[in-house]
Order: sequence, then structure tokens, then C-alpha cells
Amino acid sequence: MSKIFTYVRVNKNNQSYVQEQMELLEKYIQSNNFSVYKNIEIDITSSNDEKYILESLKDCEKKSTIIVADLNVFGRTIENILEIVKHILSNKIRILVVKQKLELIDDDDMLTQMVLGVISMTLSLEKNLMSLRTKEALIVKKLNGIALGKPFGTIQKSKFDNQRDKIEELLSVGLSVRKIAKLLGYNNHIGLNNYVKKRNIRENLQSSEEIIN
Repeated sequence: MSKIFTYVRVNKNNQSYVQEQMELLEKYIQSNNFSVYKNIEIDITSSNDEKYILESLKDCEKKSTIIVADLNVFGRTIENILEIVKHILSNKIRILVVKQKLELIDDDDMLTQMVLGVISMTLSLEKNLMSLRTKEALIVKKLNGIALGKPFGTIQKSKFDNQRDKIEELLSVGLSVRKIAKLLGYNNHIGLNNYVKKRNIRENLQSSEEIIN
């Protein structure tokens, strides 16, 4: 006999959302007279935690059923939702979604394929609209005379920052950038040379020496 699982996405920072899921599931289970084998709760406080969802659902056996309150318990982007739903269905696990009134049977079911197709189209549309919104926003800024990109002279973080003290020390004793790159384990001295130039490290060292003298 098919076992029935429920899955609740827990977020300690949003207890009302958790409570809403539980109420929807309880009402749905009672109205359909289901007997739940196991309740699964996964604590997800950030999108990075979503990678643990499939790990937590691995106990669900083939031919079993997962009941969820809403499709968005599987992810905060359509892409993540689609990926997890497809993986669950590929293991022949049925998904019942209370809020959207969906019954996703498996990845071979015609109706399920249609629903997944609509979700995929929504994902494609979402990406296209995001790209369009970005382009339009940039055009508006440009028309209003707002300079695009980073302000002139902005210095970005660099992998060399962690060893800047060592770089300065070796430069001060007269070593070339090529030799310093080799000593510090960098394959390409050109990047280090650009770093030294952009940050005026040689000039700053000379100024320091003049002050000391």
C-alpha cells in the first residue's frame, strides 16, 4: 500500500508561513480521510539550505505520496521548484499540492507533463521579462544622464589583497614582480603587475621611504 508523507518547509523567521502550511495540510488530510505515515519538516532559513530538501525526502519510497501545502515549499525560484519536482517524480513518487489543487503522478503521466511544461514556460518567460526589465531600466538611467557601470577609479577586491603586506615587503627589497609572483605561487605575473600599478604600491613605498629619511 502506498505510504503518505507530508512535507512542511520550516522557517524560524516566518512562523506564520509554517502555521499556514500546517493548517492547509491538516484540513486537506481530514477531508480526504488520509492516513499519514510520516511528517517531514525541513528547516530552511536561506536559499542555500534548499539543497537539503532532496536529501530529507530520500526516505519516501517509490509509489508513495508526498502532500505539500504549496509548490513554493520546494524552492524560492521557479527553476529550483521545477528541478526538485522533476527529481521526485522521476522516482515515481506522487505529489499532491493543496493550494494549487494539483496531482502530479509521475514523469510519464500526460497531465503531469503538461503541468511541468507550463512551469517550464513560466521559467522561460520569467527570465525573458527579467532581461527586458533590466534593459529598460538601463535605458531610462541613460536617458536621465545617469552614468552606468562602476564609478571611475573604483578599485575592486583582488585575490592579491590577502598577501599585500608580503608583496610590499618584497618590492621594497628590490625584487621584480615576476620573481614575487613565483615566490608567492602565482602562475601569471601579469595580474600581479596590474595589481601593483592600479594600487600605486611602488609610489606609496617610495613616499614612505622619503618620509622616513
